[in-house]
Amino acid sequence: MILEISIKNIALIDELIIEFGEGFNVLTGETGAGKSIIIDSVNLALGERADRELIQTGKDFARVEMLFSLDDTSNKIKEILADMGIPLEEDGSLLIMREITLQGRNLCKVNGRTVTLSMLREISSHLVDIHGQHQHQSLLNPDSHIELLDKLGGIELEKQKSKVQDVWSALQTVNKEIIKLQNWNKDGERRKDILRYQIEEIYNASLQPGEEEEIRRERAILINAEKIANAVASSYYELYSGDANSVSIIDKLSKIISQLEEIEGIDDSLDSILEGLRSILYTLEDLSHELRSYRDNFDFDPGRLAELENRLEQIFSLKRKYGNTIEEILNLKESLEKELNVLENSQERLDELITTYNKLYKLVIERCSKLSEMRKKCALLLEQRLANELADLNMNRANFVVSITSPEFANEDSTDIKGITRNGFDTVNFLISTNAGEPLKPLEKIVSGGEMSRLMLAFKTILGDLDEIPTMIFDEIDVGISGRTAQKVAEKICSISRNRQVICVTHLPQIAAMADKHFAIEKLEADGRTRTVVNKLNYNERKKEIARLIGGTLLTPLSLEHADELIKSALLIKENHK
Repeated sequence: MILEISIKNIALIDELIIEFGEGFNVLTGETGAGKSIIIDSVNLALGERADRELIQTGKDFARVEMLFSLDDTSNKIKEILADMGIPLEEDGSLLIMREITLQGRNLCKVNGRTVTLSMLREISSHLVDIHGQHQHQSLLNPDSHIELLDKLGGIELEKQKSKVQDVWSALQTVNKEIIKLQNWNKDGERRKDILRYQIEEIYNASLQPGEEEEIRRERAILINAEKIANAVASSYYELYSGDANSVSIIDKLSKIISQLEEIEGIDDSLDSILEGLRSILYTLEDLSHELRSYRDNFDFDPGRLAELENRLEQIFSLKRKYGNTIEEILNLKESLEKELNVLENSQERLDELITTYNKLYKLVIERCSKLSEMRKKCALLLEQRLANELADLNMNRANFVVSITSPEFANEDSTDIKGITRNGFDTVNFLISTNAGEPLKPLEKIVSGGEMSRLMLAFKTILGDLDEIPTMIFDEIDVGISGRTAQKVAEKICSISRNRQVICVTHLPQIAAMADKHFAIEKLEADGRTRTVVNKLNYNERKKEIARLIGGTLLTPLSLEHADELIKSALLIKENHK
């Protein structure tokens, strides 16, 4: 659950810390006091899209920190943190932080460890379920209905859906290959002629890996043949040959050694020098022999240079057509040979693929059918449970139906995969009639704001037990609700809070009266500045705030008495629900 939220430099908030508790936490305040700023701050910390407009005027950054307490049941989030290498504190606390700057910098941290935005979202999705007006819209979107229904099916339905997805993916792969072969066959002979020509051209070139580099090395030697020959001859002359006018290096070194040999044995230090010079002499003699051999065998062949030039031109021509390197060209040749082999055996391969396709199609229909049956059982369960929840919320005349339709081909011999998706072949749509005698219609055609709030609360009550998320936040869940219905909604939210932490932003006194902790959001003016503050209320302060919700800013003894009755009545209800 959320222990604390710290907000800095967001909109009208300079610096604010709110300490939440277990059970039911309520935030109230006048319109424009800053309730939406609190929710925007929470959304920011949980990884929603950052809007730099949130940063307070005159400040360079905005920061939100949320401190959570993980209990022994938080196994899923602990697994995720372990996979990400994020350490847990000994006391089970978890701190997430997000900071945005005017320059567009976006910093996310979890327990002091920097994480990506996607990592933050994955972590937070298992910590908080926040419900705002945008989720009303998701319930109105039929595309989300199948996901909501499947949640009710639990692990078994998820396993069946996975089986459908496995065979569906295999079917898609085979279908793509069939289409590819069919397109090839339309122009197969022409394509085979092109492939044969390309393969033959590469084959006849007899390319070898590393050949181009070796040619370039030999070509460089031949181009510089005269320079090399002169340098080698001159070096050999200086090193070994010499003449009457110029003594060779080896002869000079031999003379030096002879002179030192005359005093050999007198001084040990000179003996070591002499030995070193002898070693150098032997090395120079070996090297001079190698130079002579190189000189005598060096041959400049203009014809060979022309051969190399022609071979390089041939390689360049092939590289322009088939690849940047000889290795790439040879790899392409293998691919072309495989394609030609497939084309030459395409009809046989096509027949095999069609046989495989038909088997997979039959299997996917079987698995989709089983998945559909499981969904229909879940639909009955959802209809029954939702009817009970809506009755508790003063919508006992509502008739809710889960419509599941399947395409006609599912019961025929067709092999058309249109209409089959990763989720099977079902189309799920939620239908409702809110008053007796009215026909069933899609939610978006009939549901009012107050009815939608209650419907969403009913869904949250049913599905909330399945997701194991420890904290639920309701932002303006009470839109369009008043009177007796408001009391029912308040009791329902209070009931949810018995098993998890609930934080609710509300304007209804019936909901506020149910709070275990009540916070008032105010907008204050001082020194020409307007700022939002949040205060935790004691009993008397709660009476005044609830009285304000009942009768407006003018507090009267009657409104205060009514507020006191609401709080005491709420305490009795909560006692009975323990």
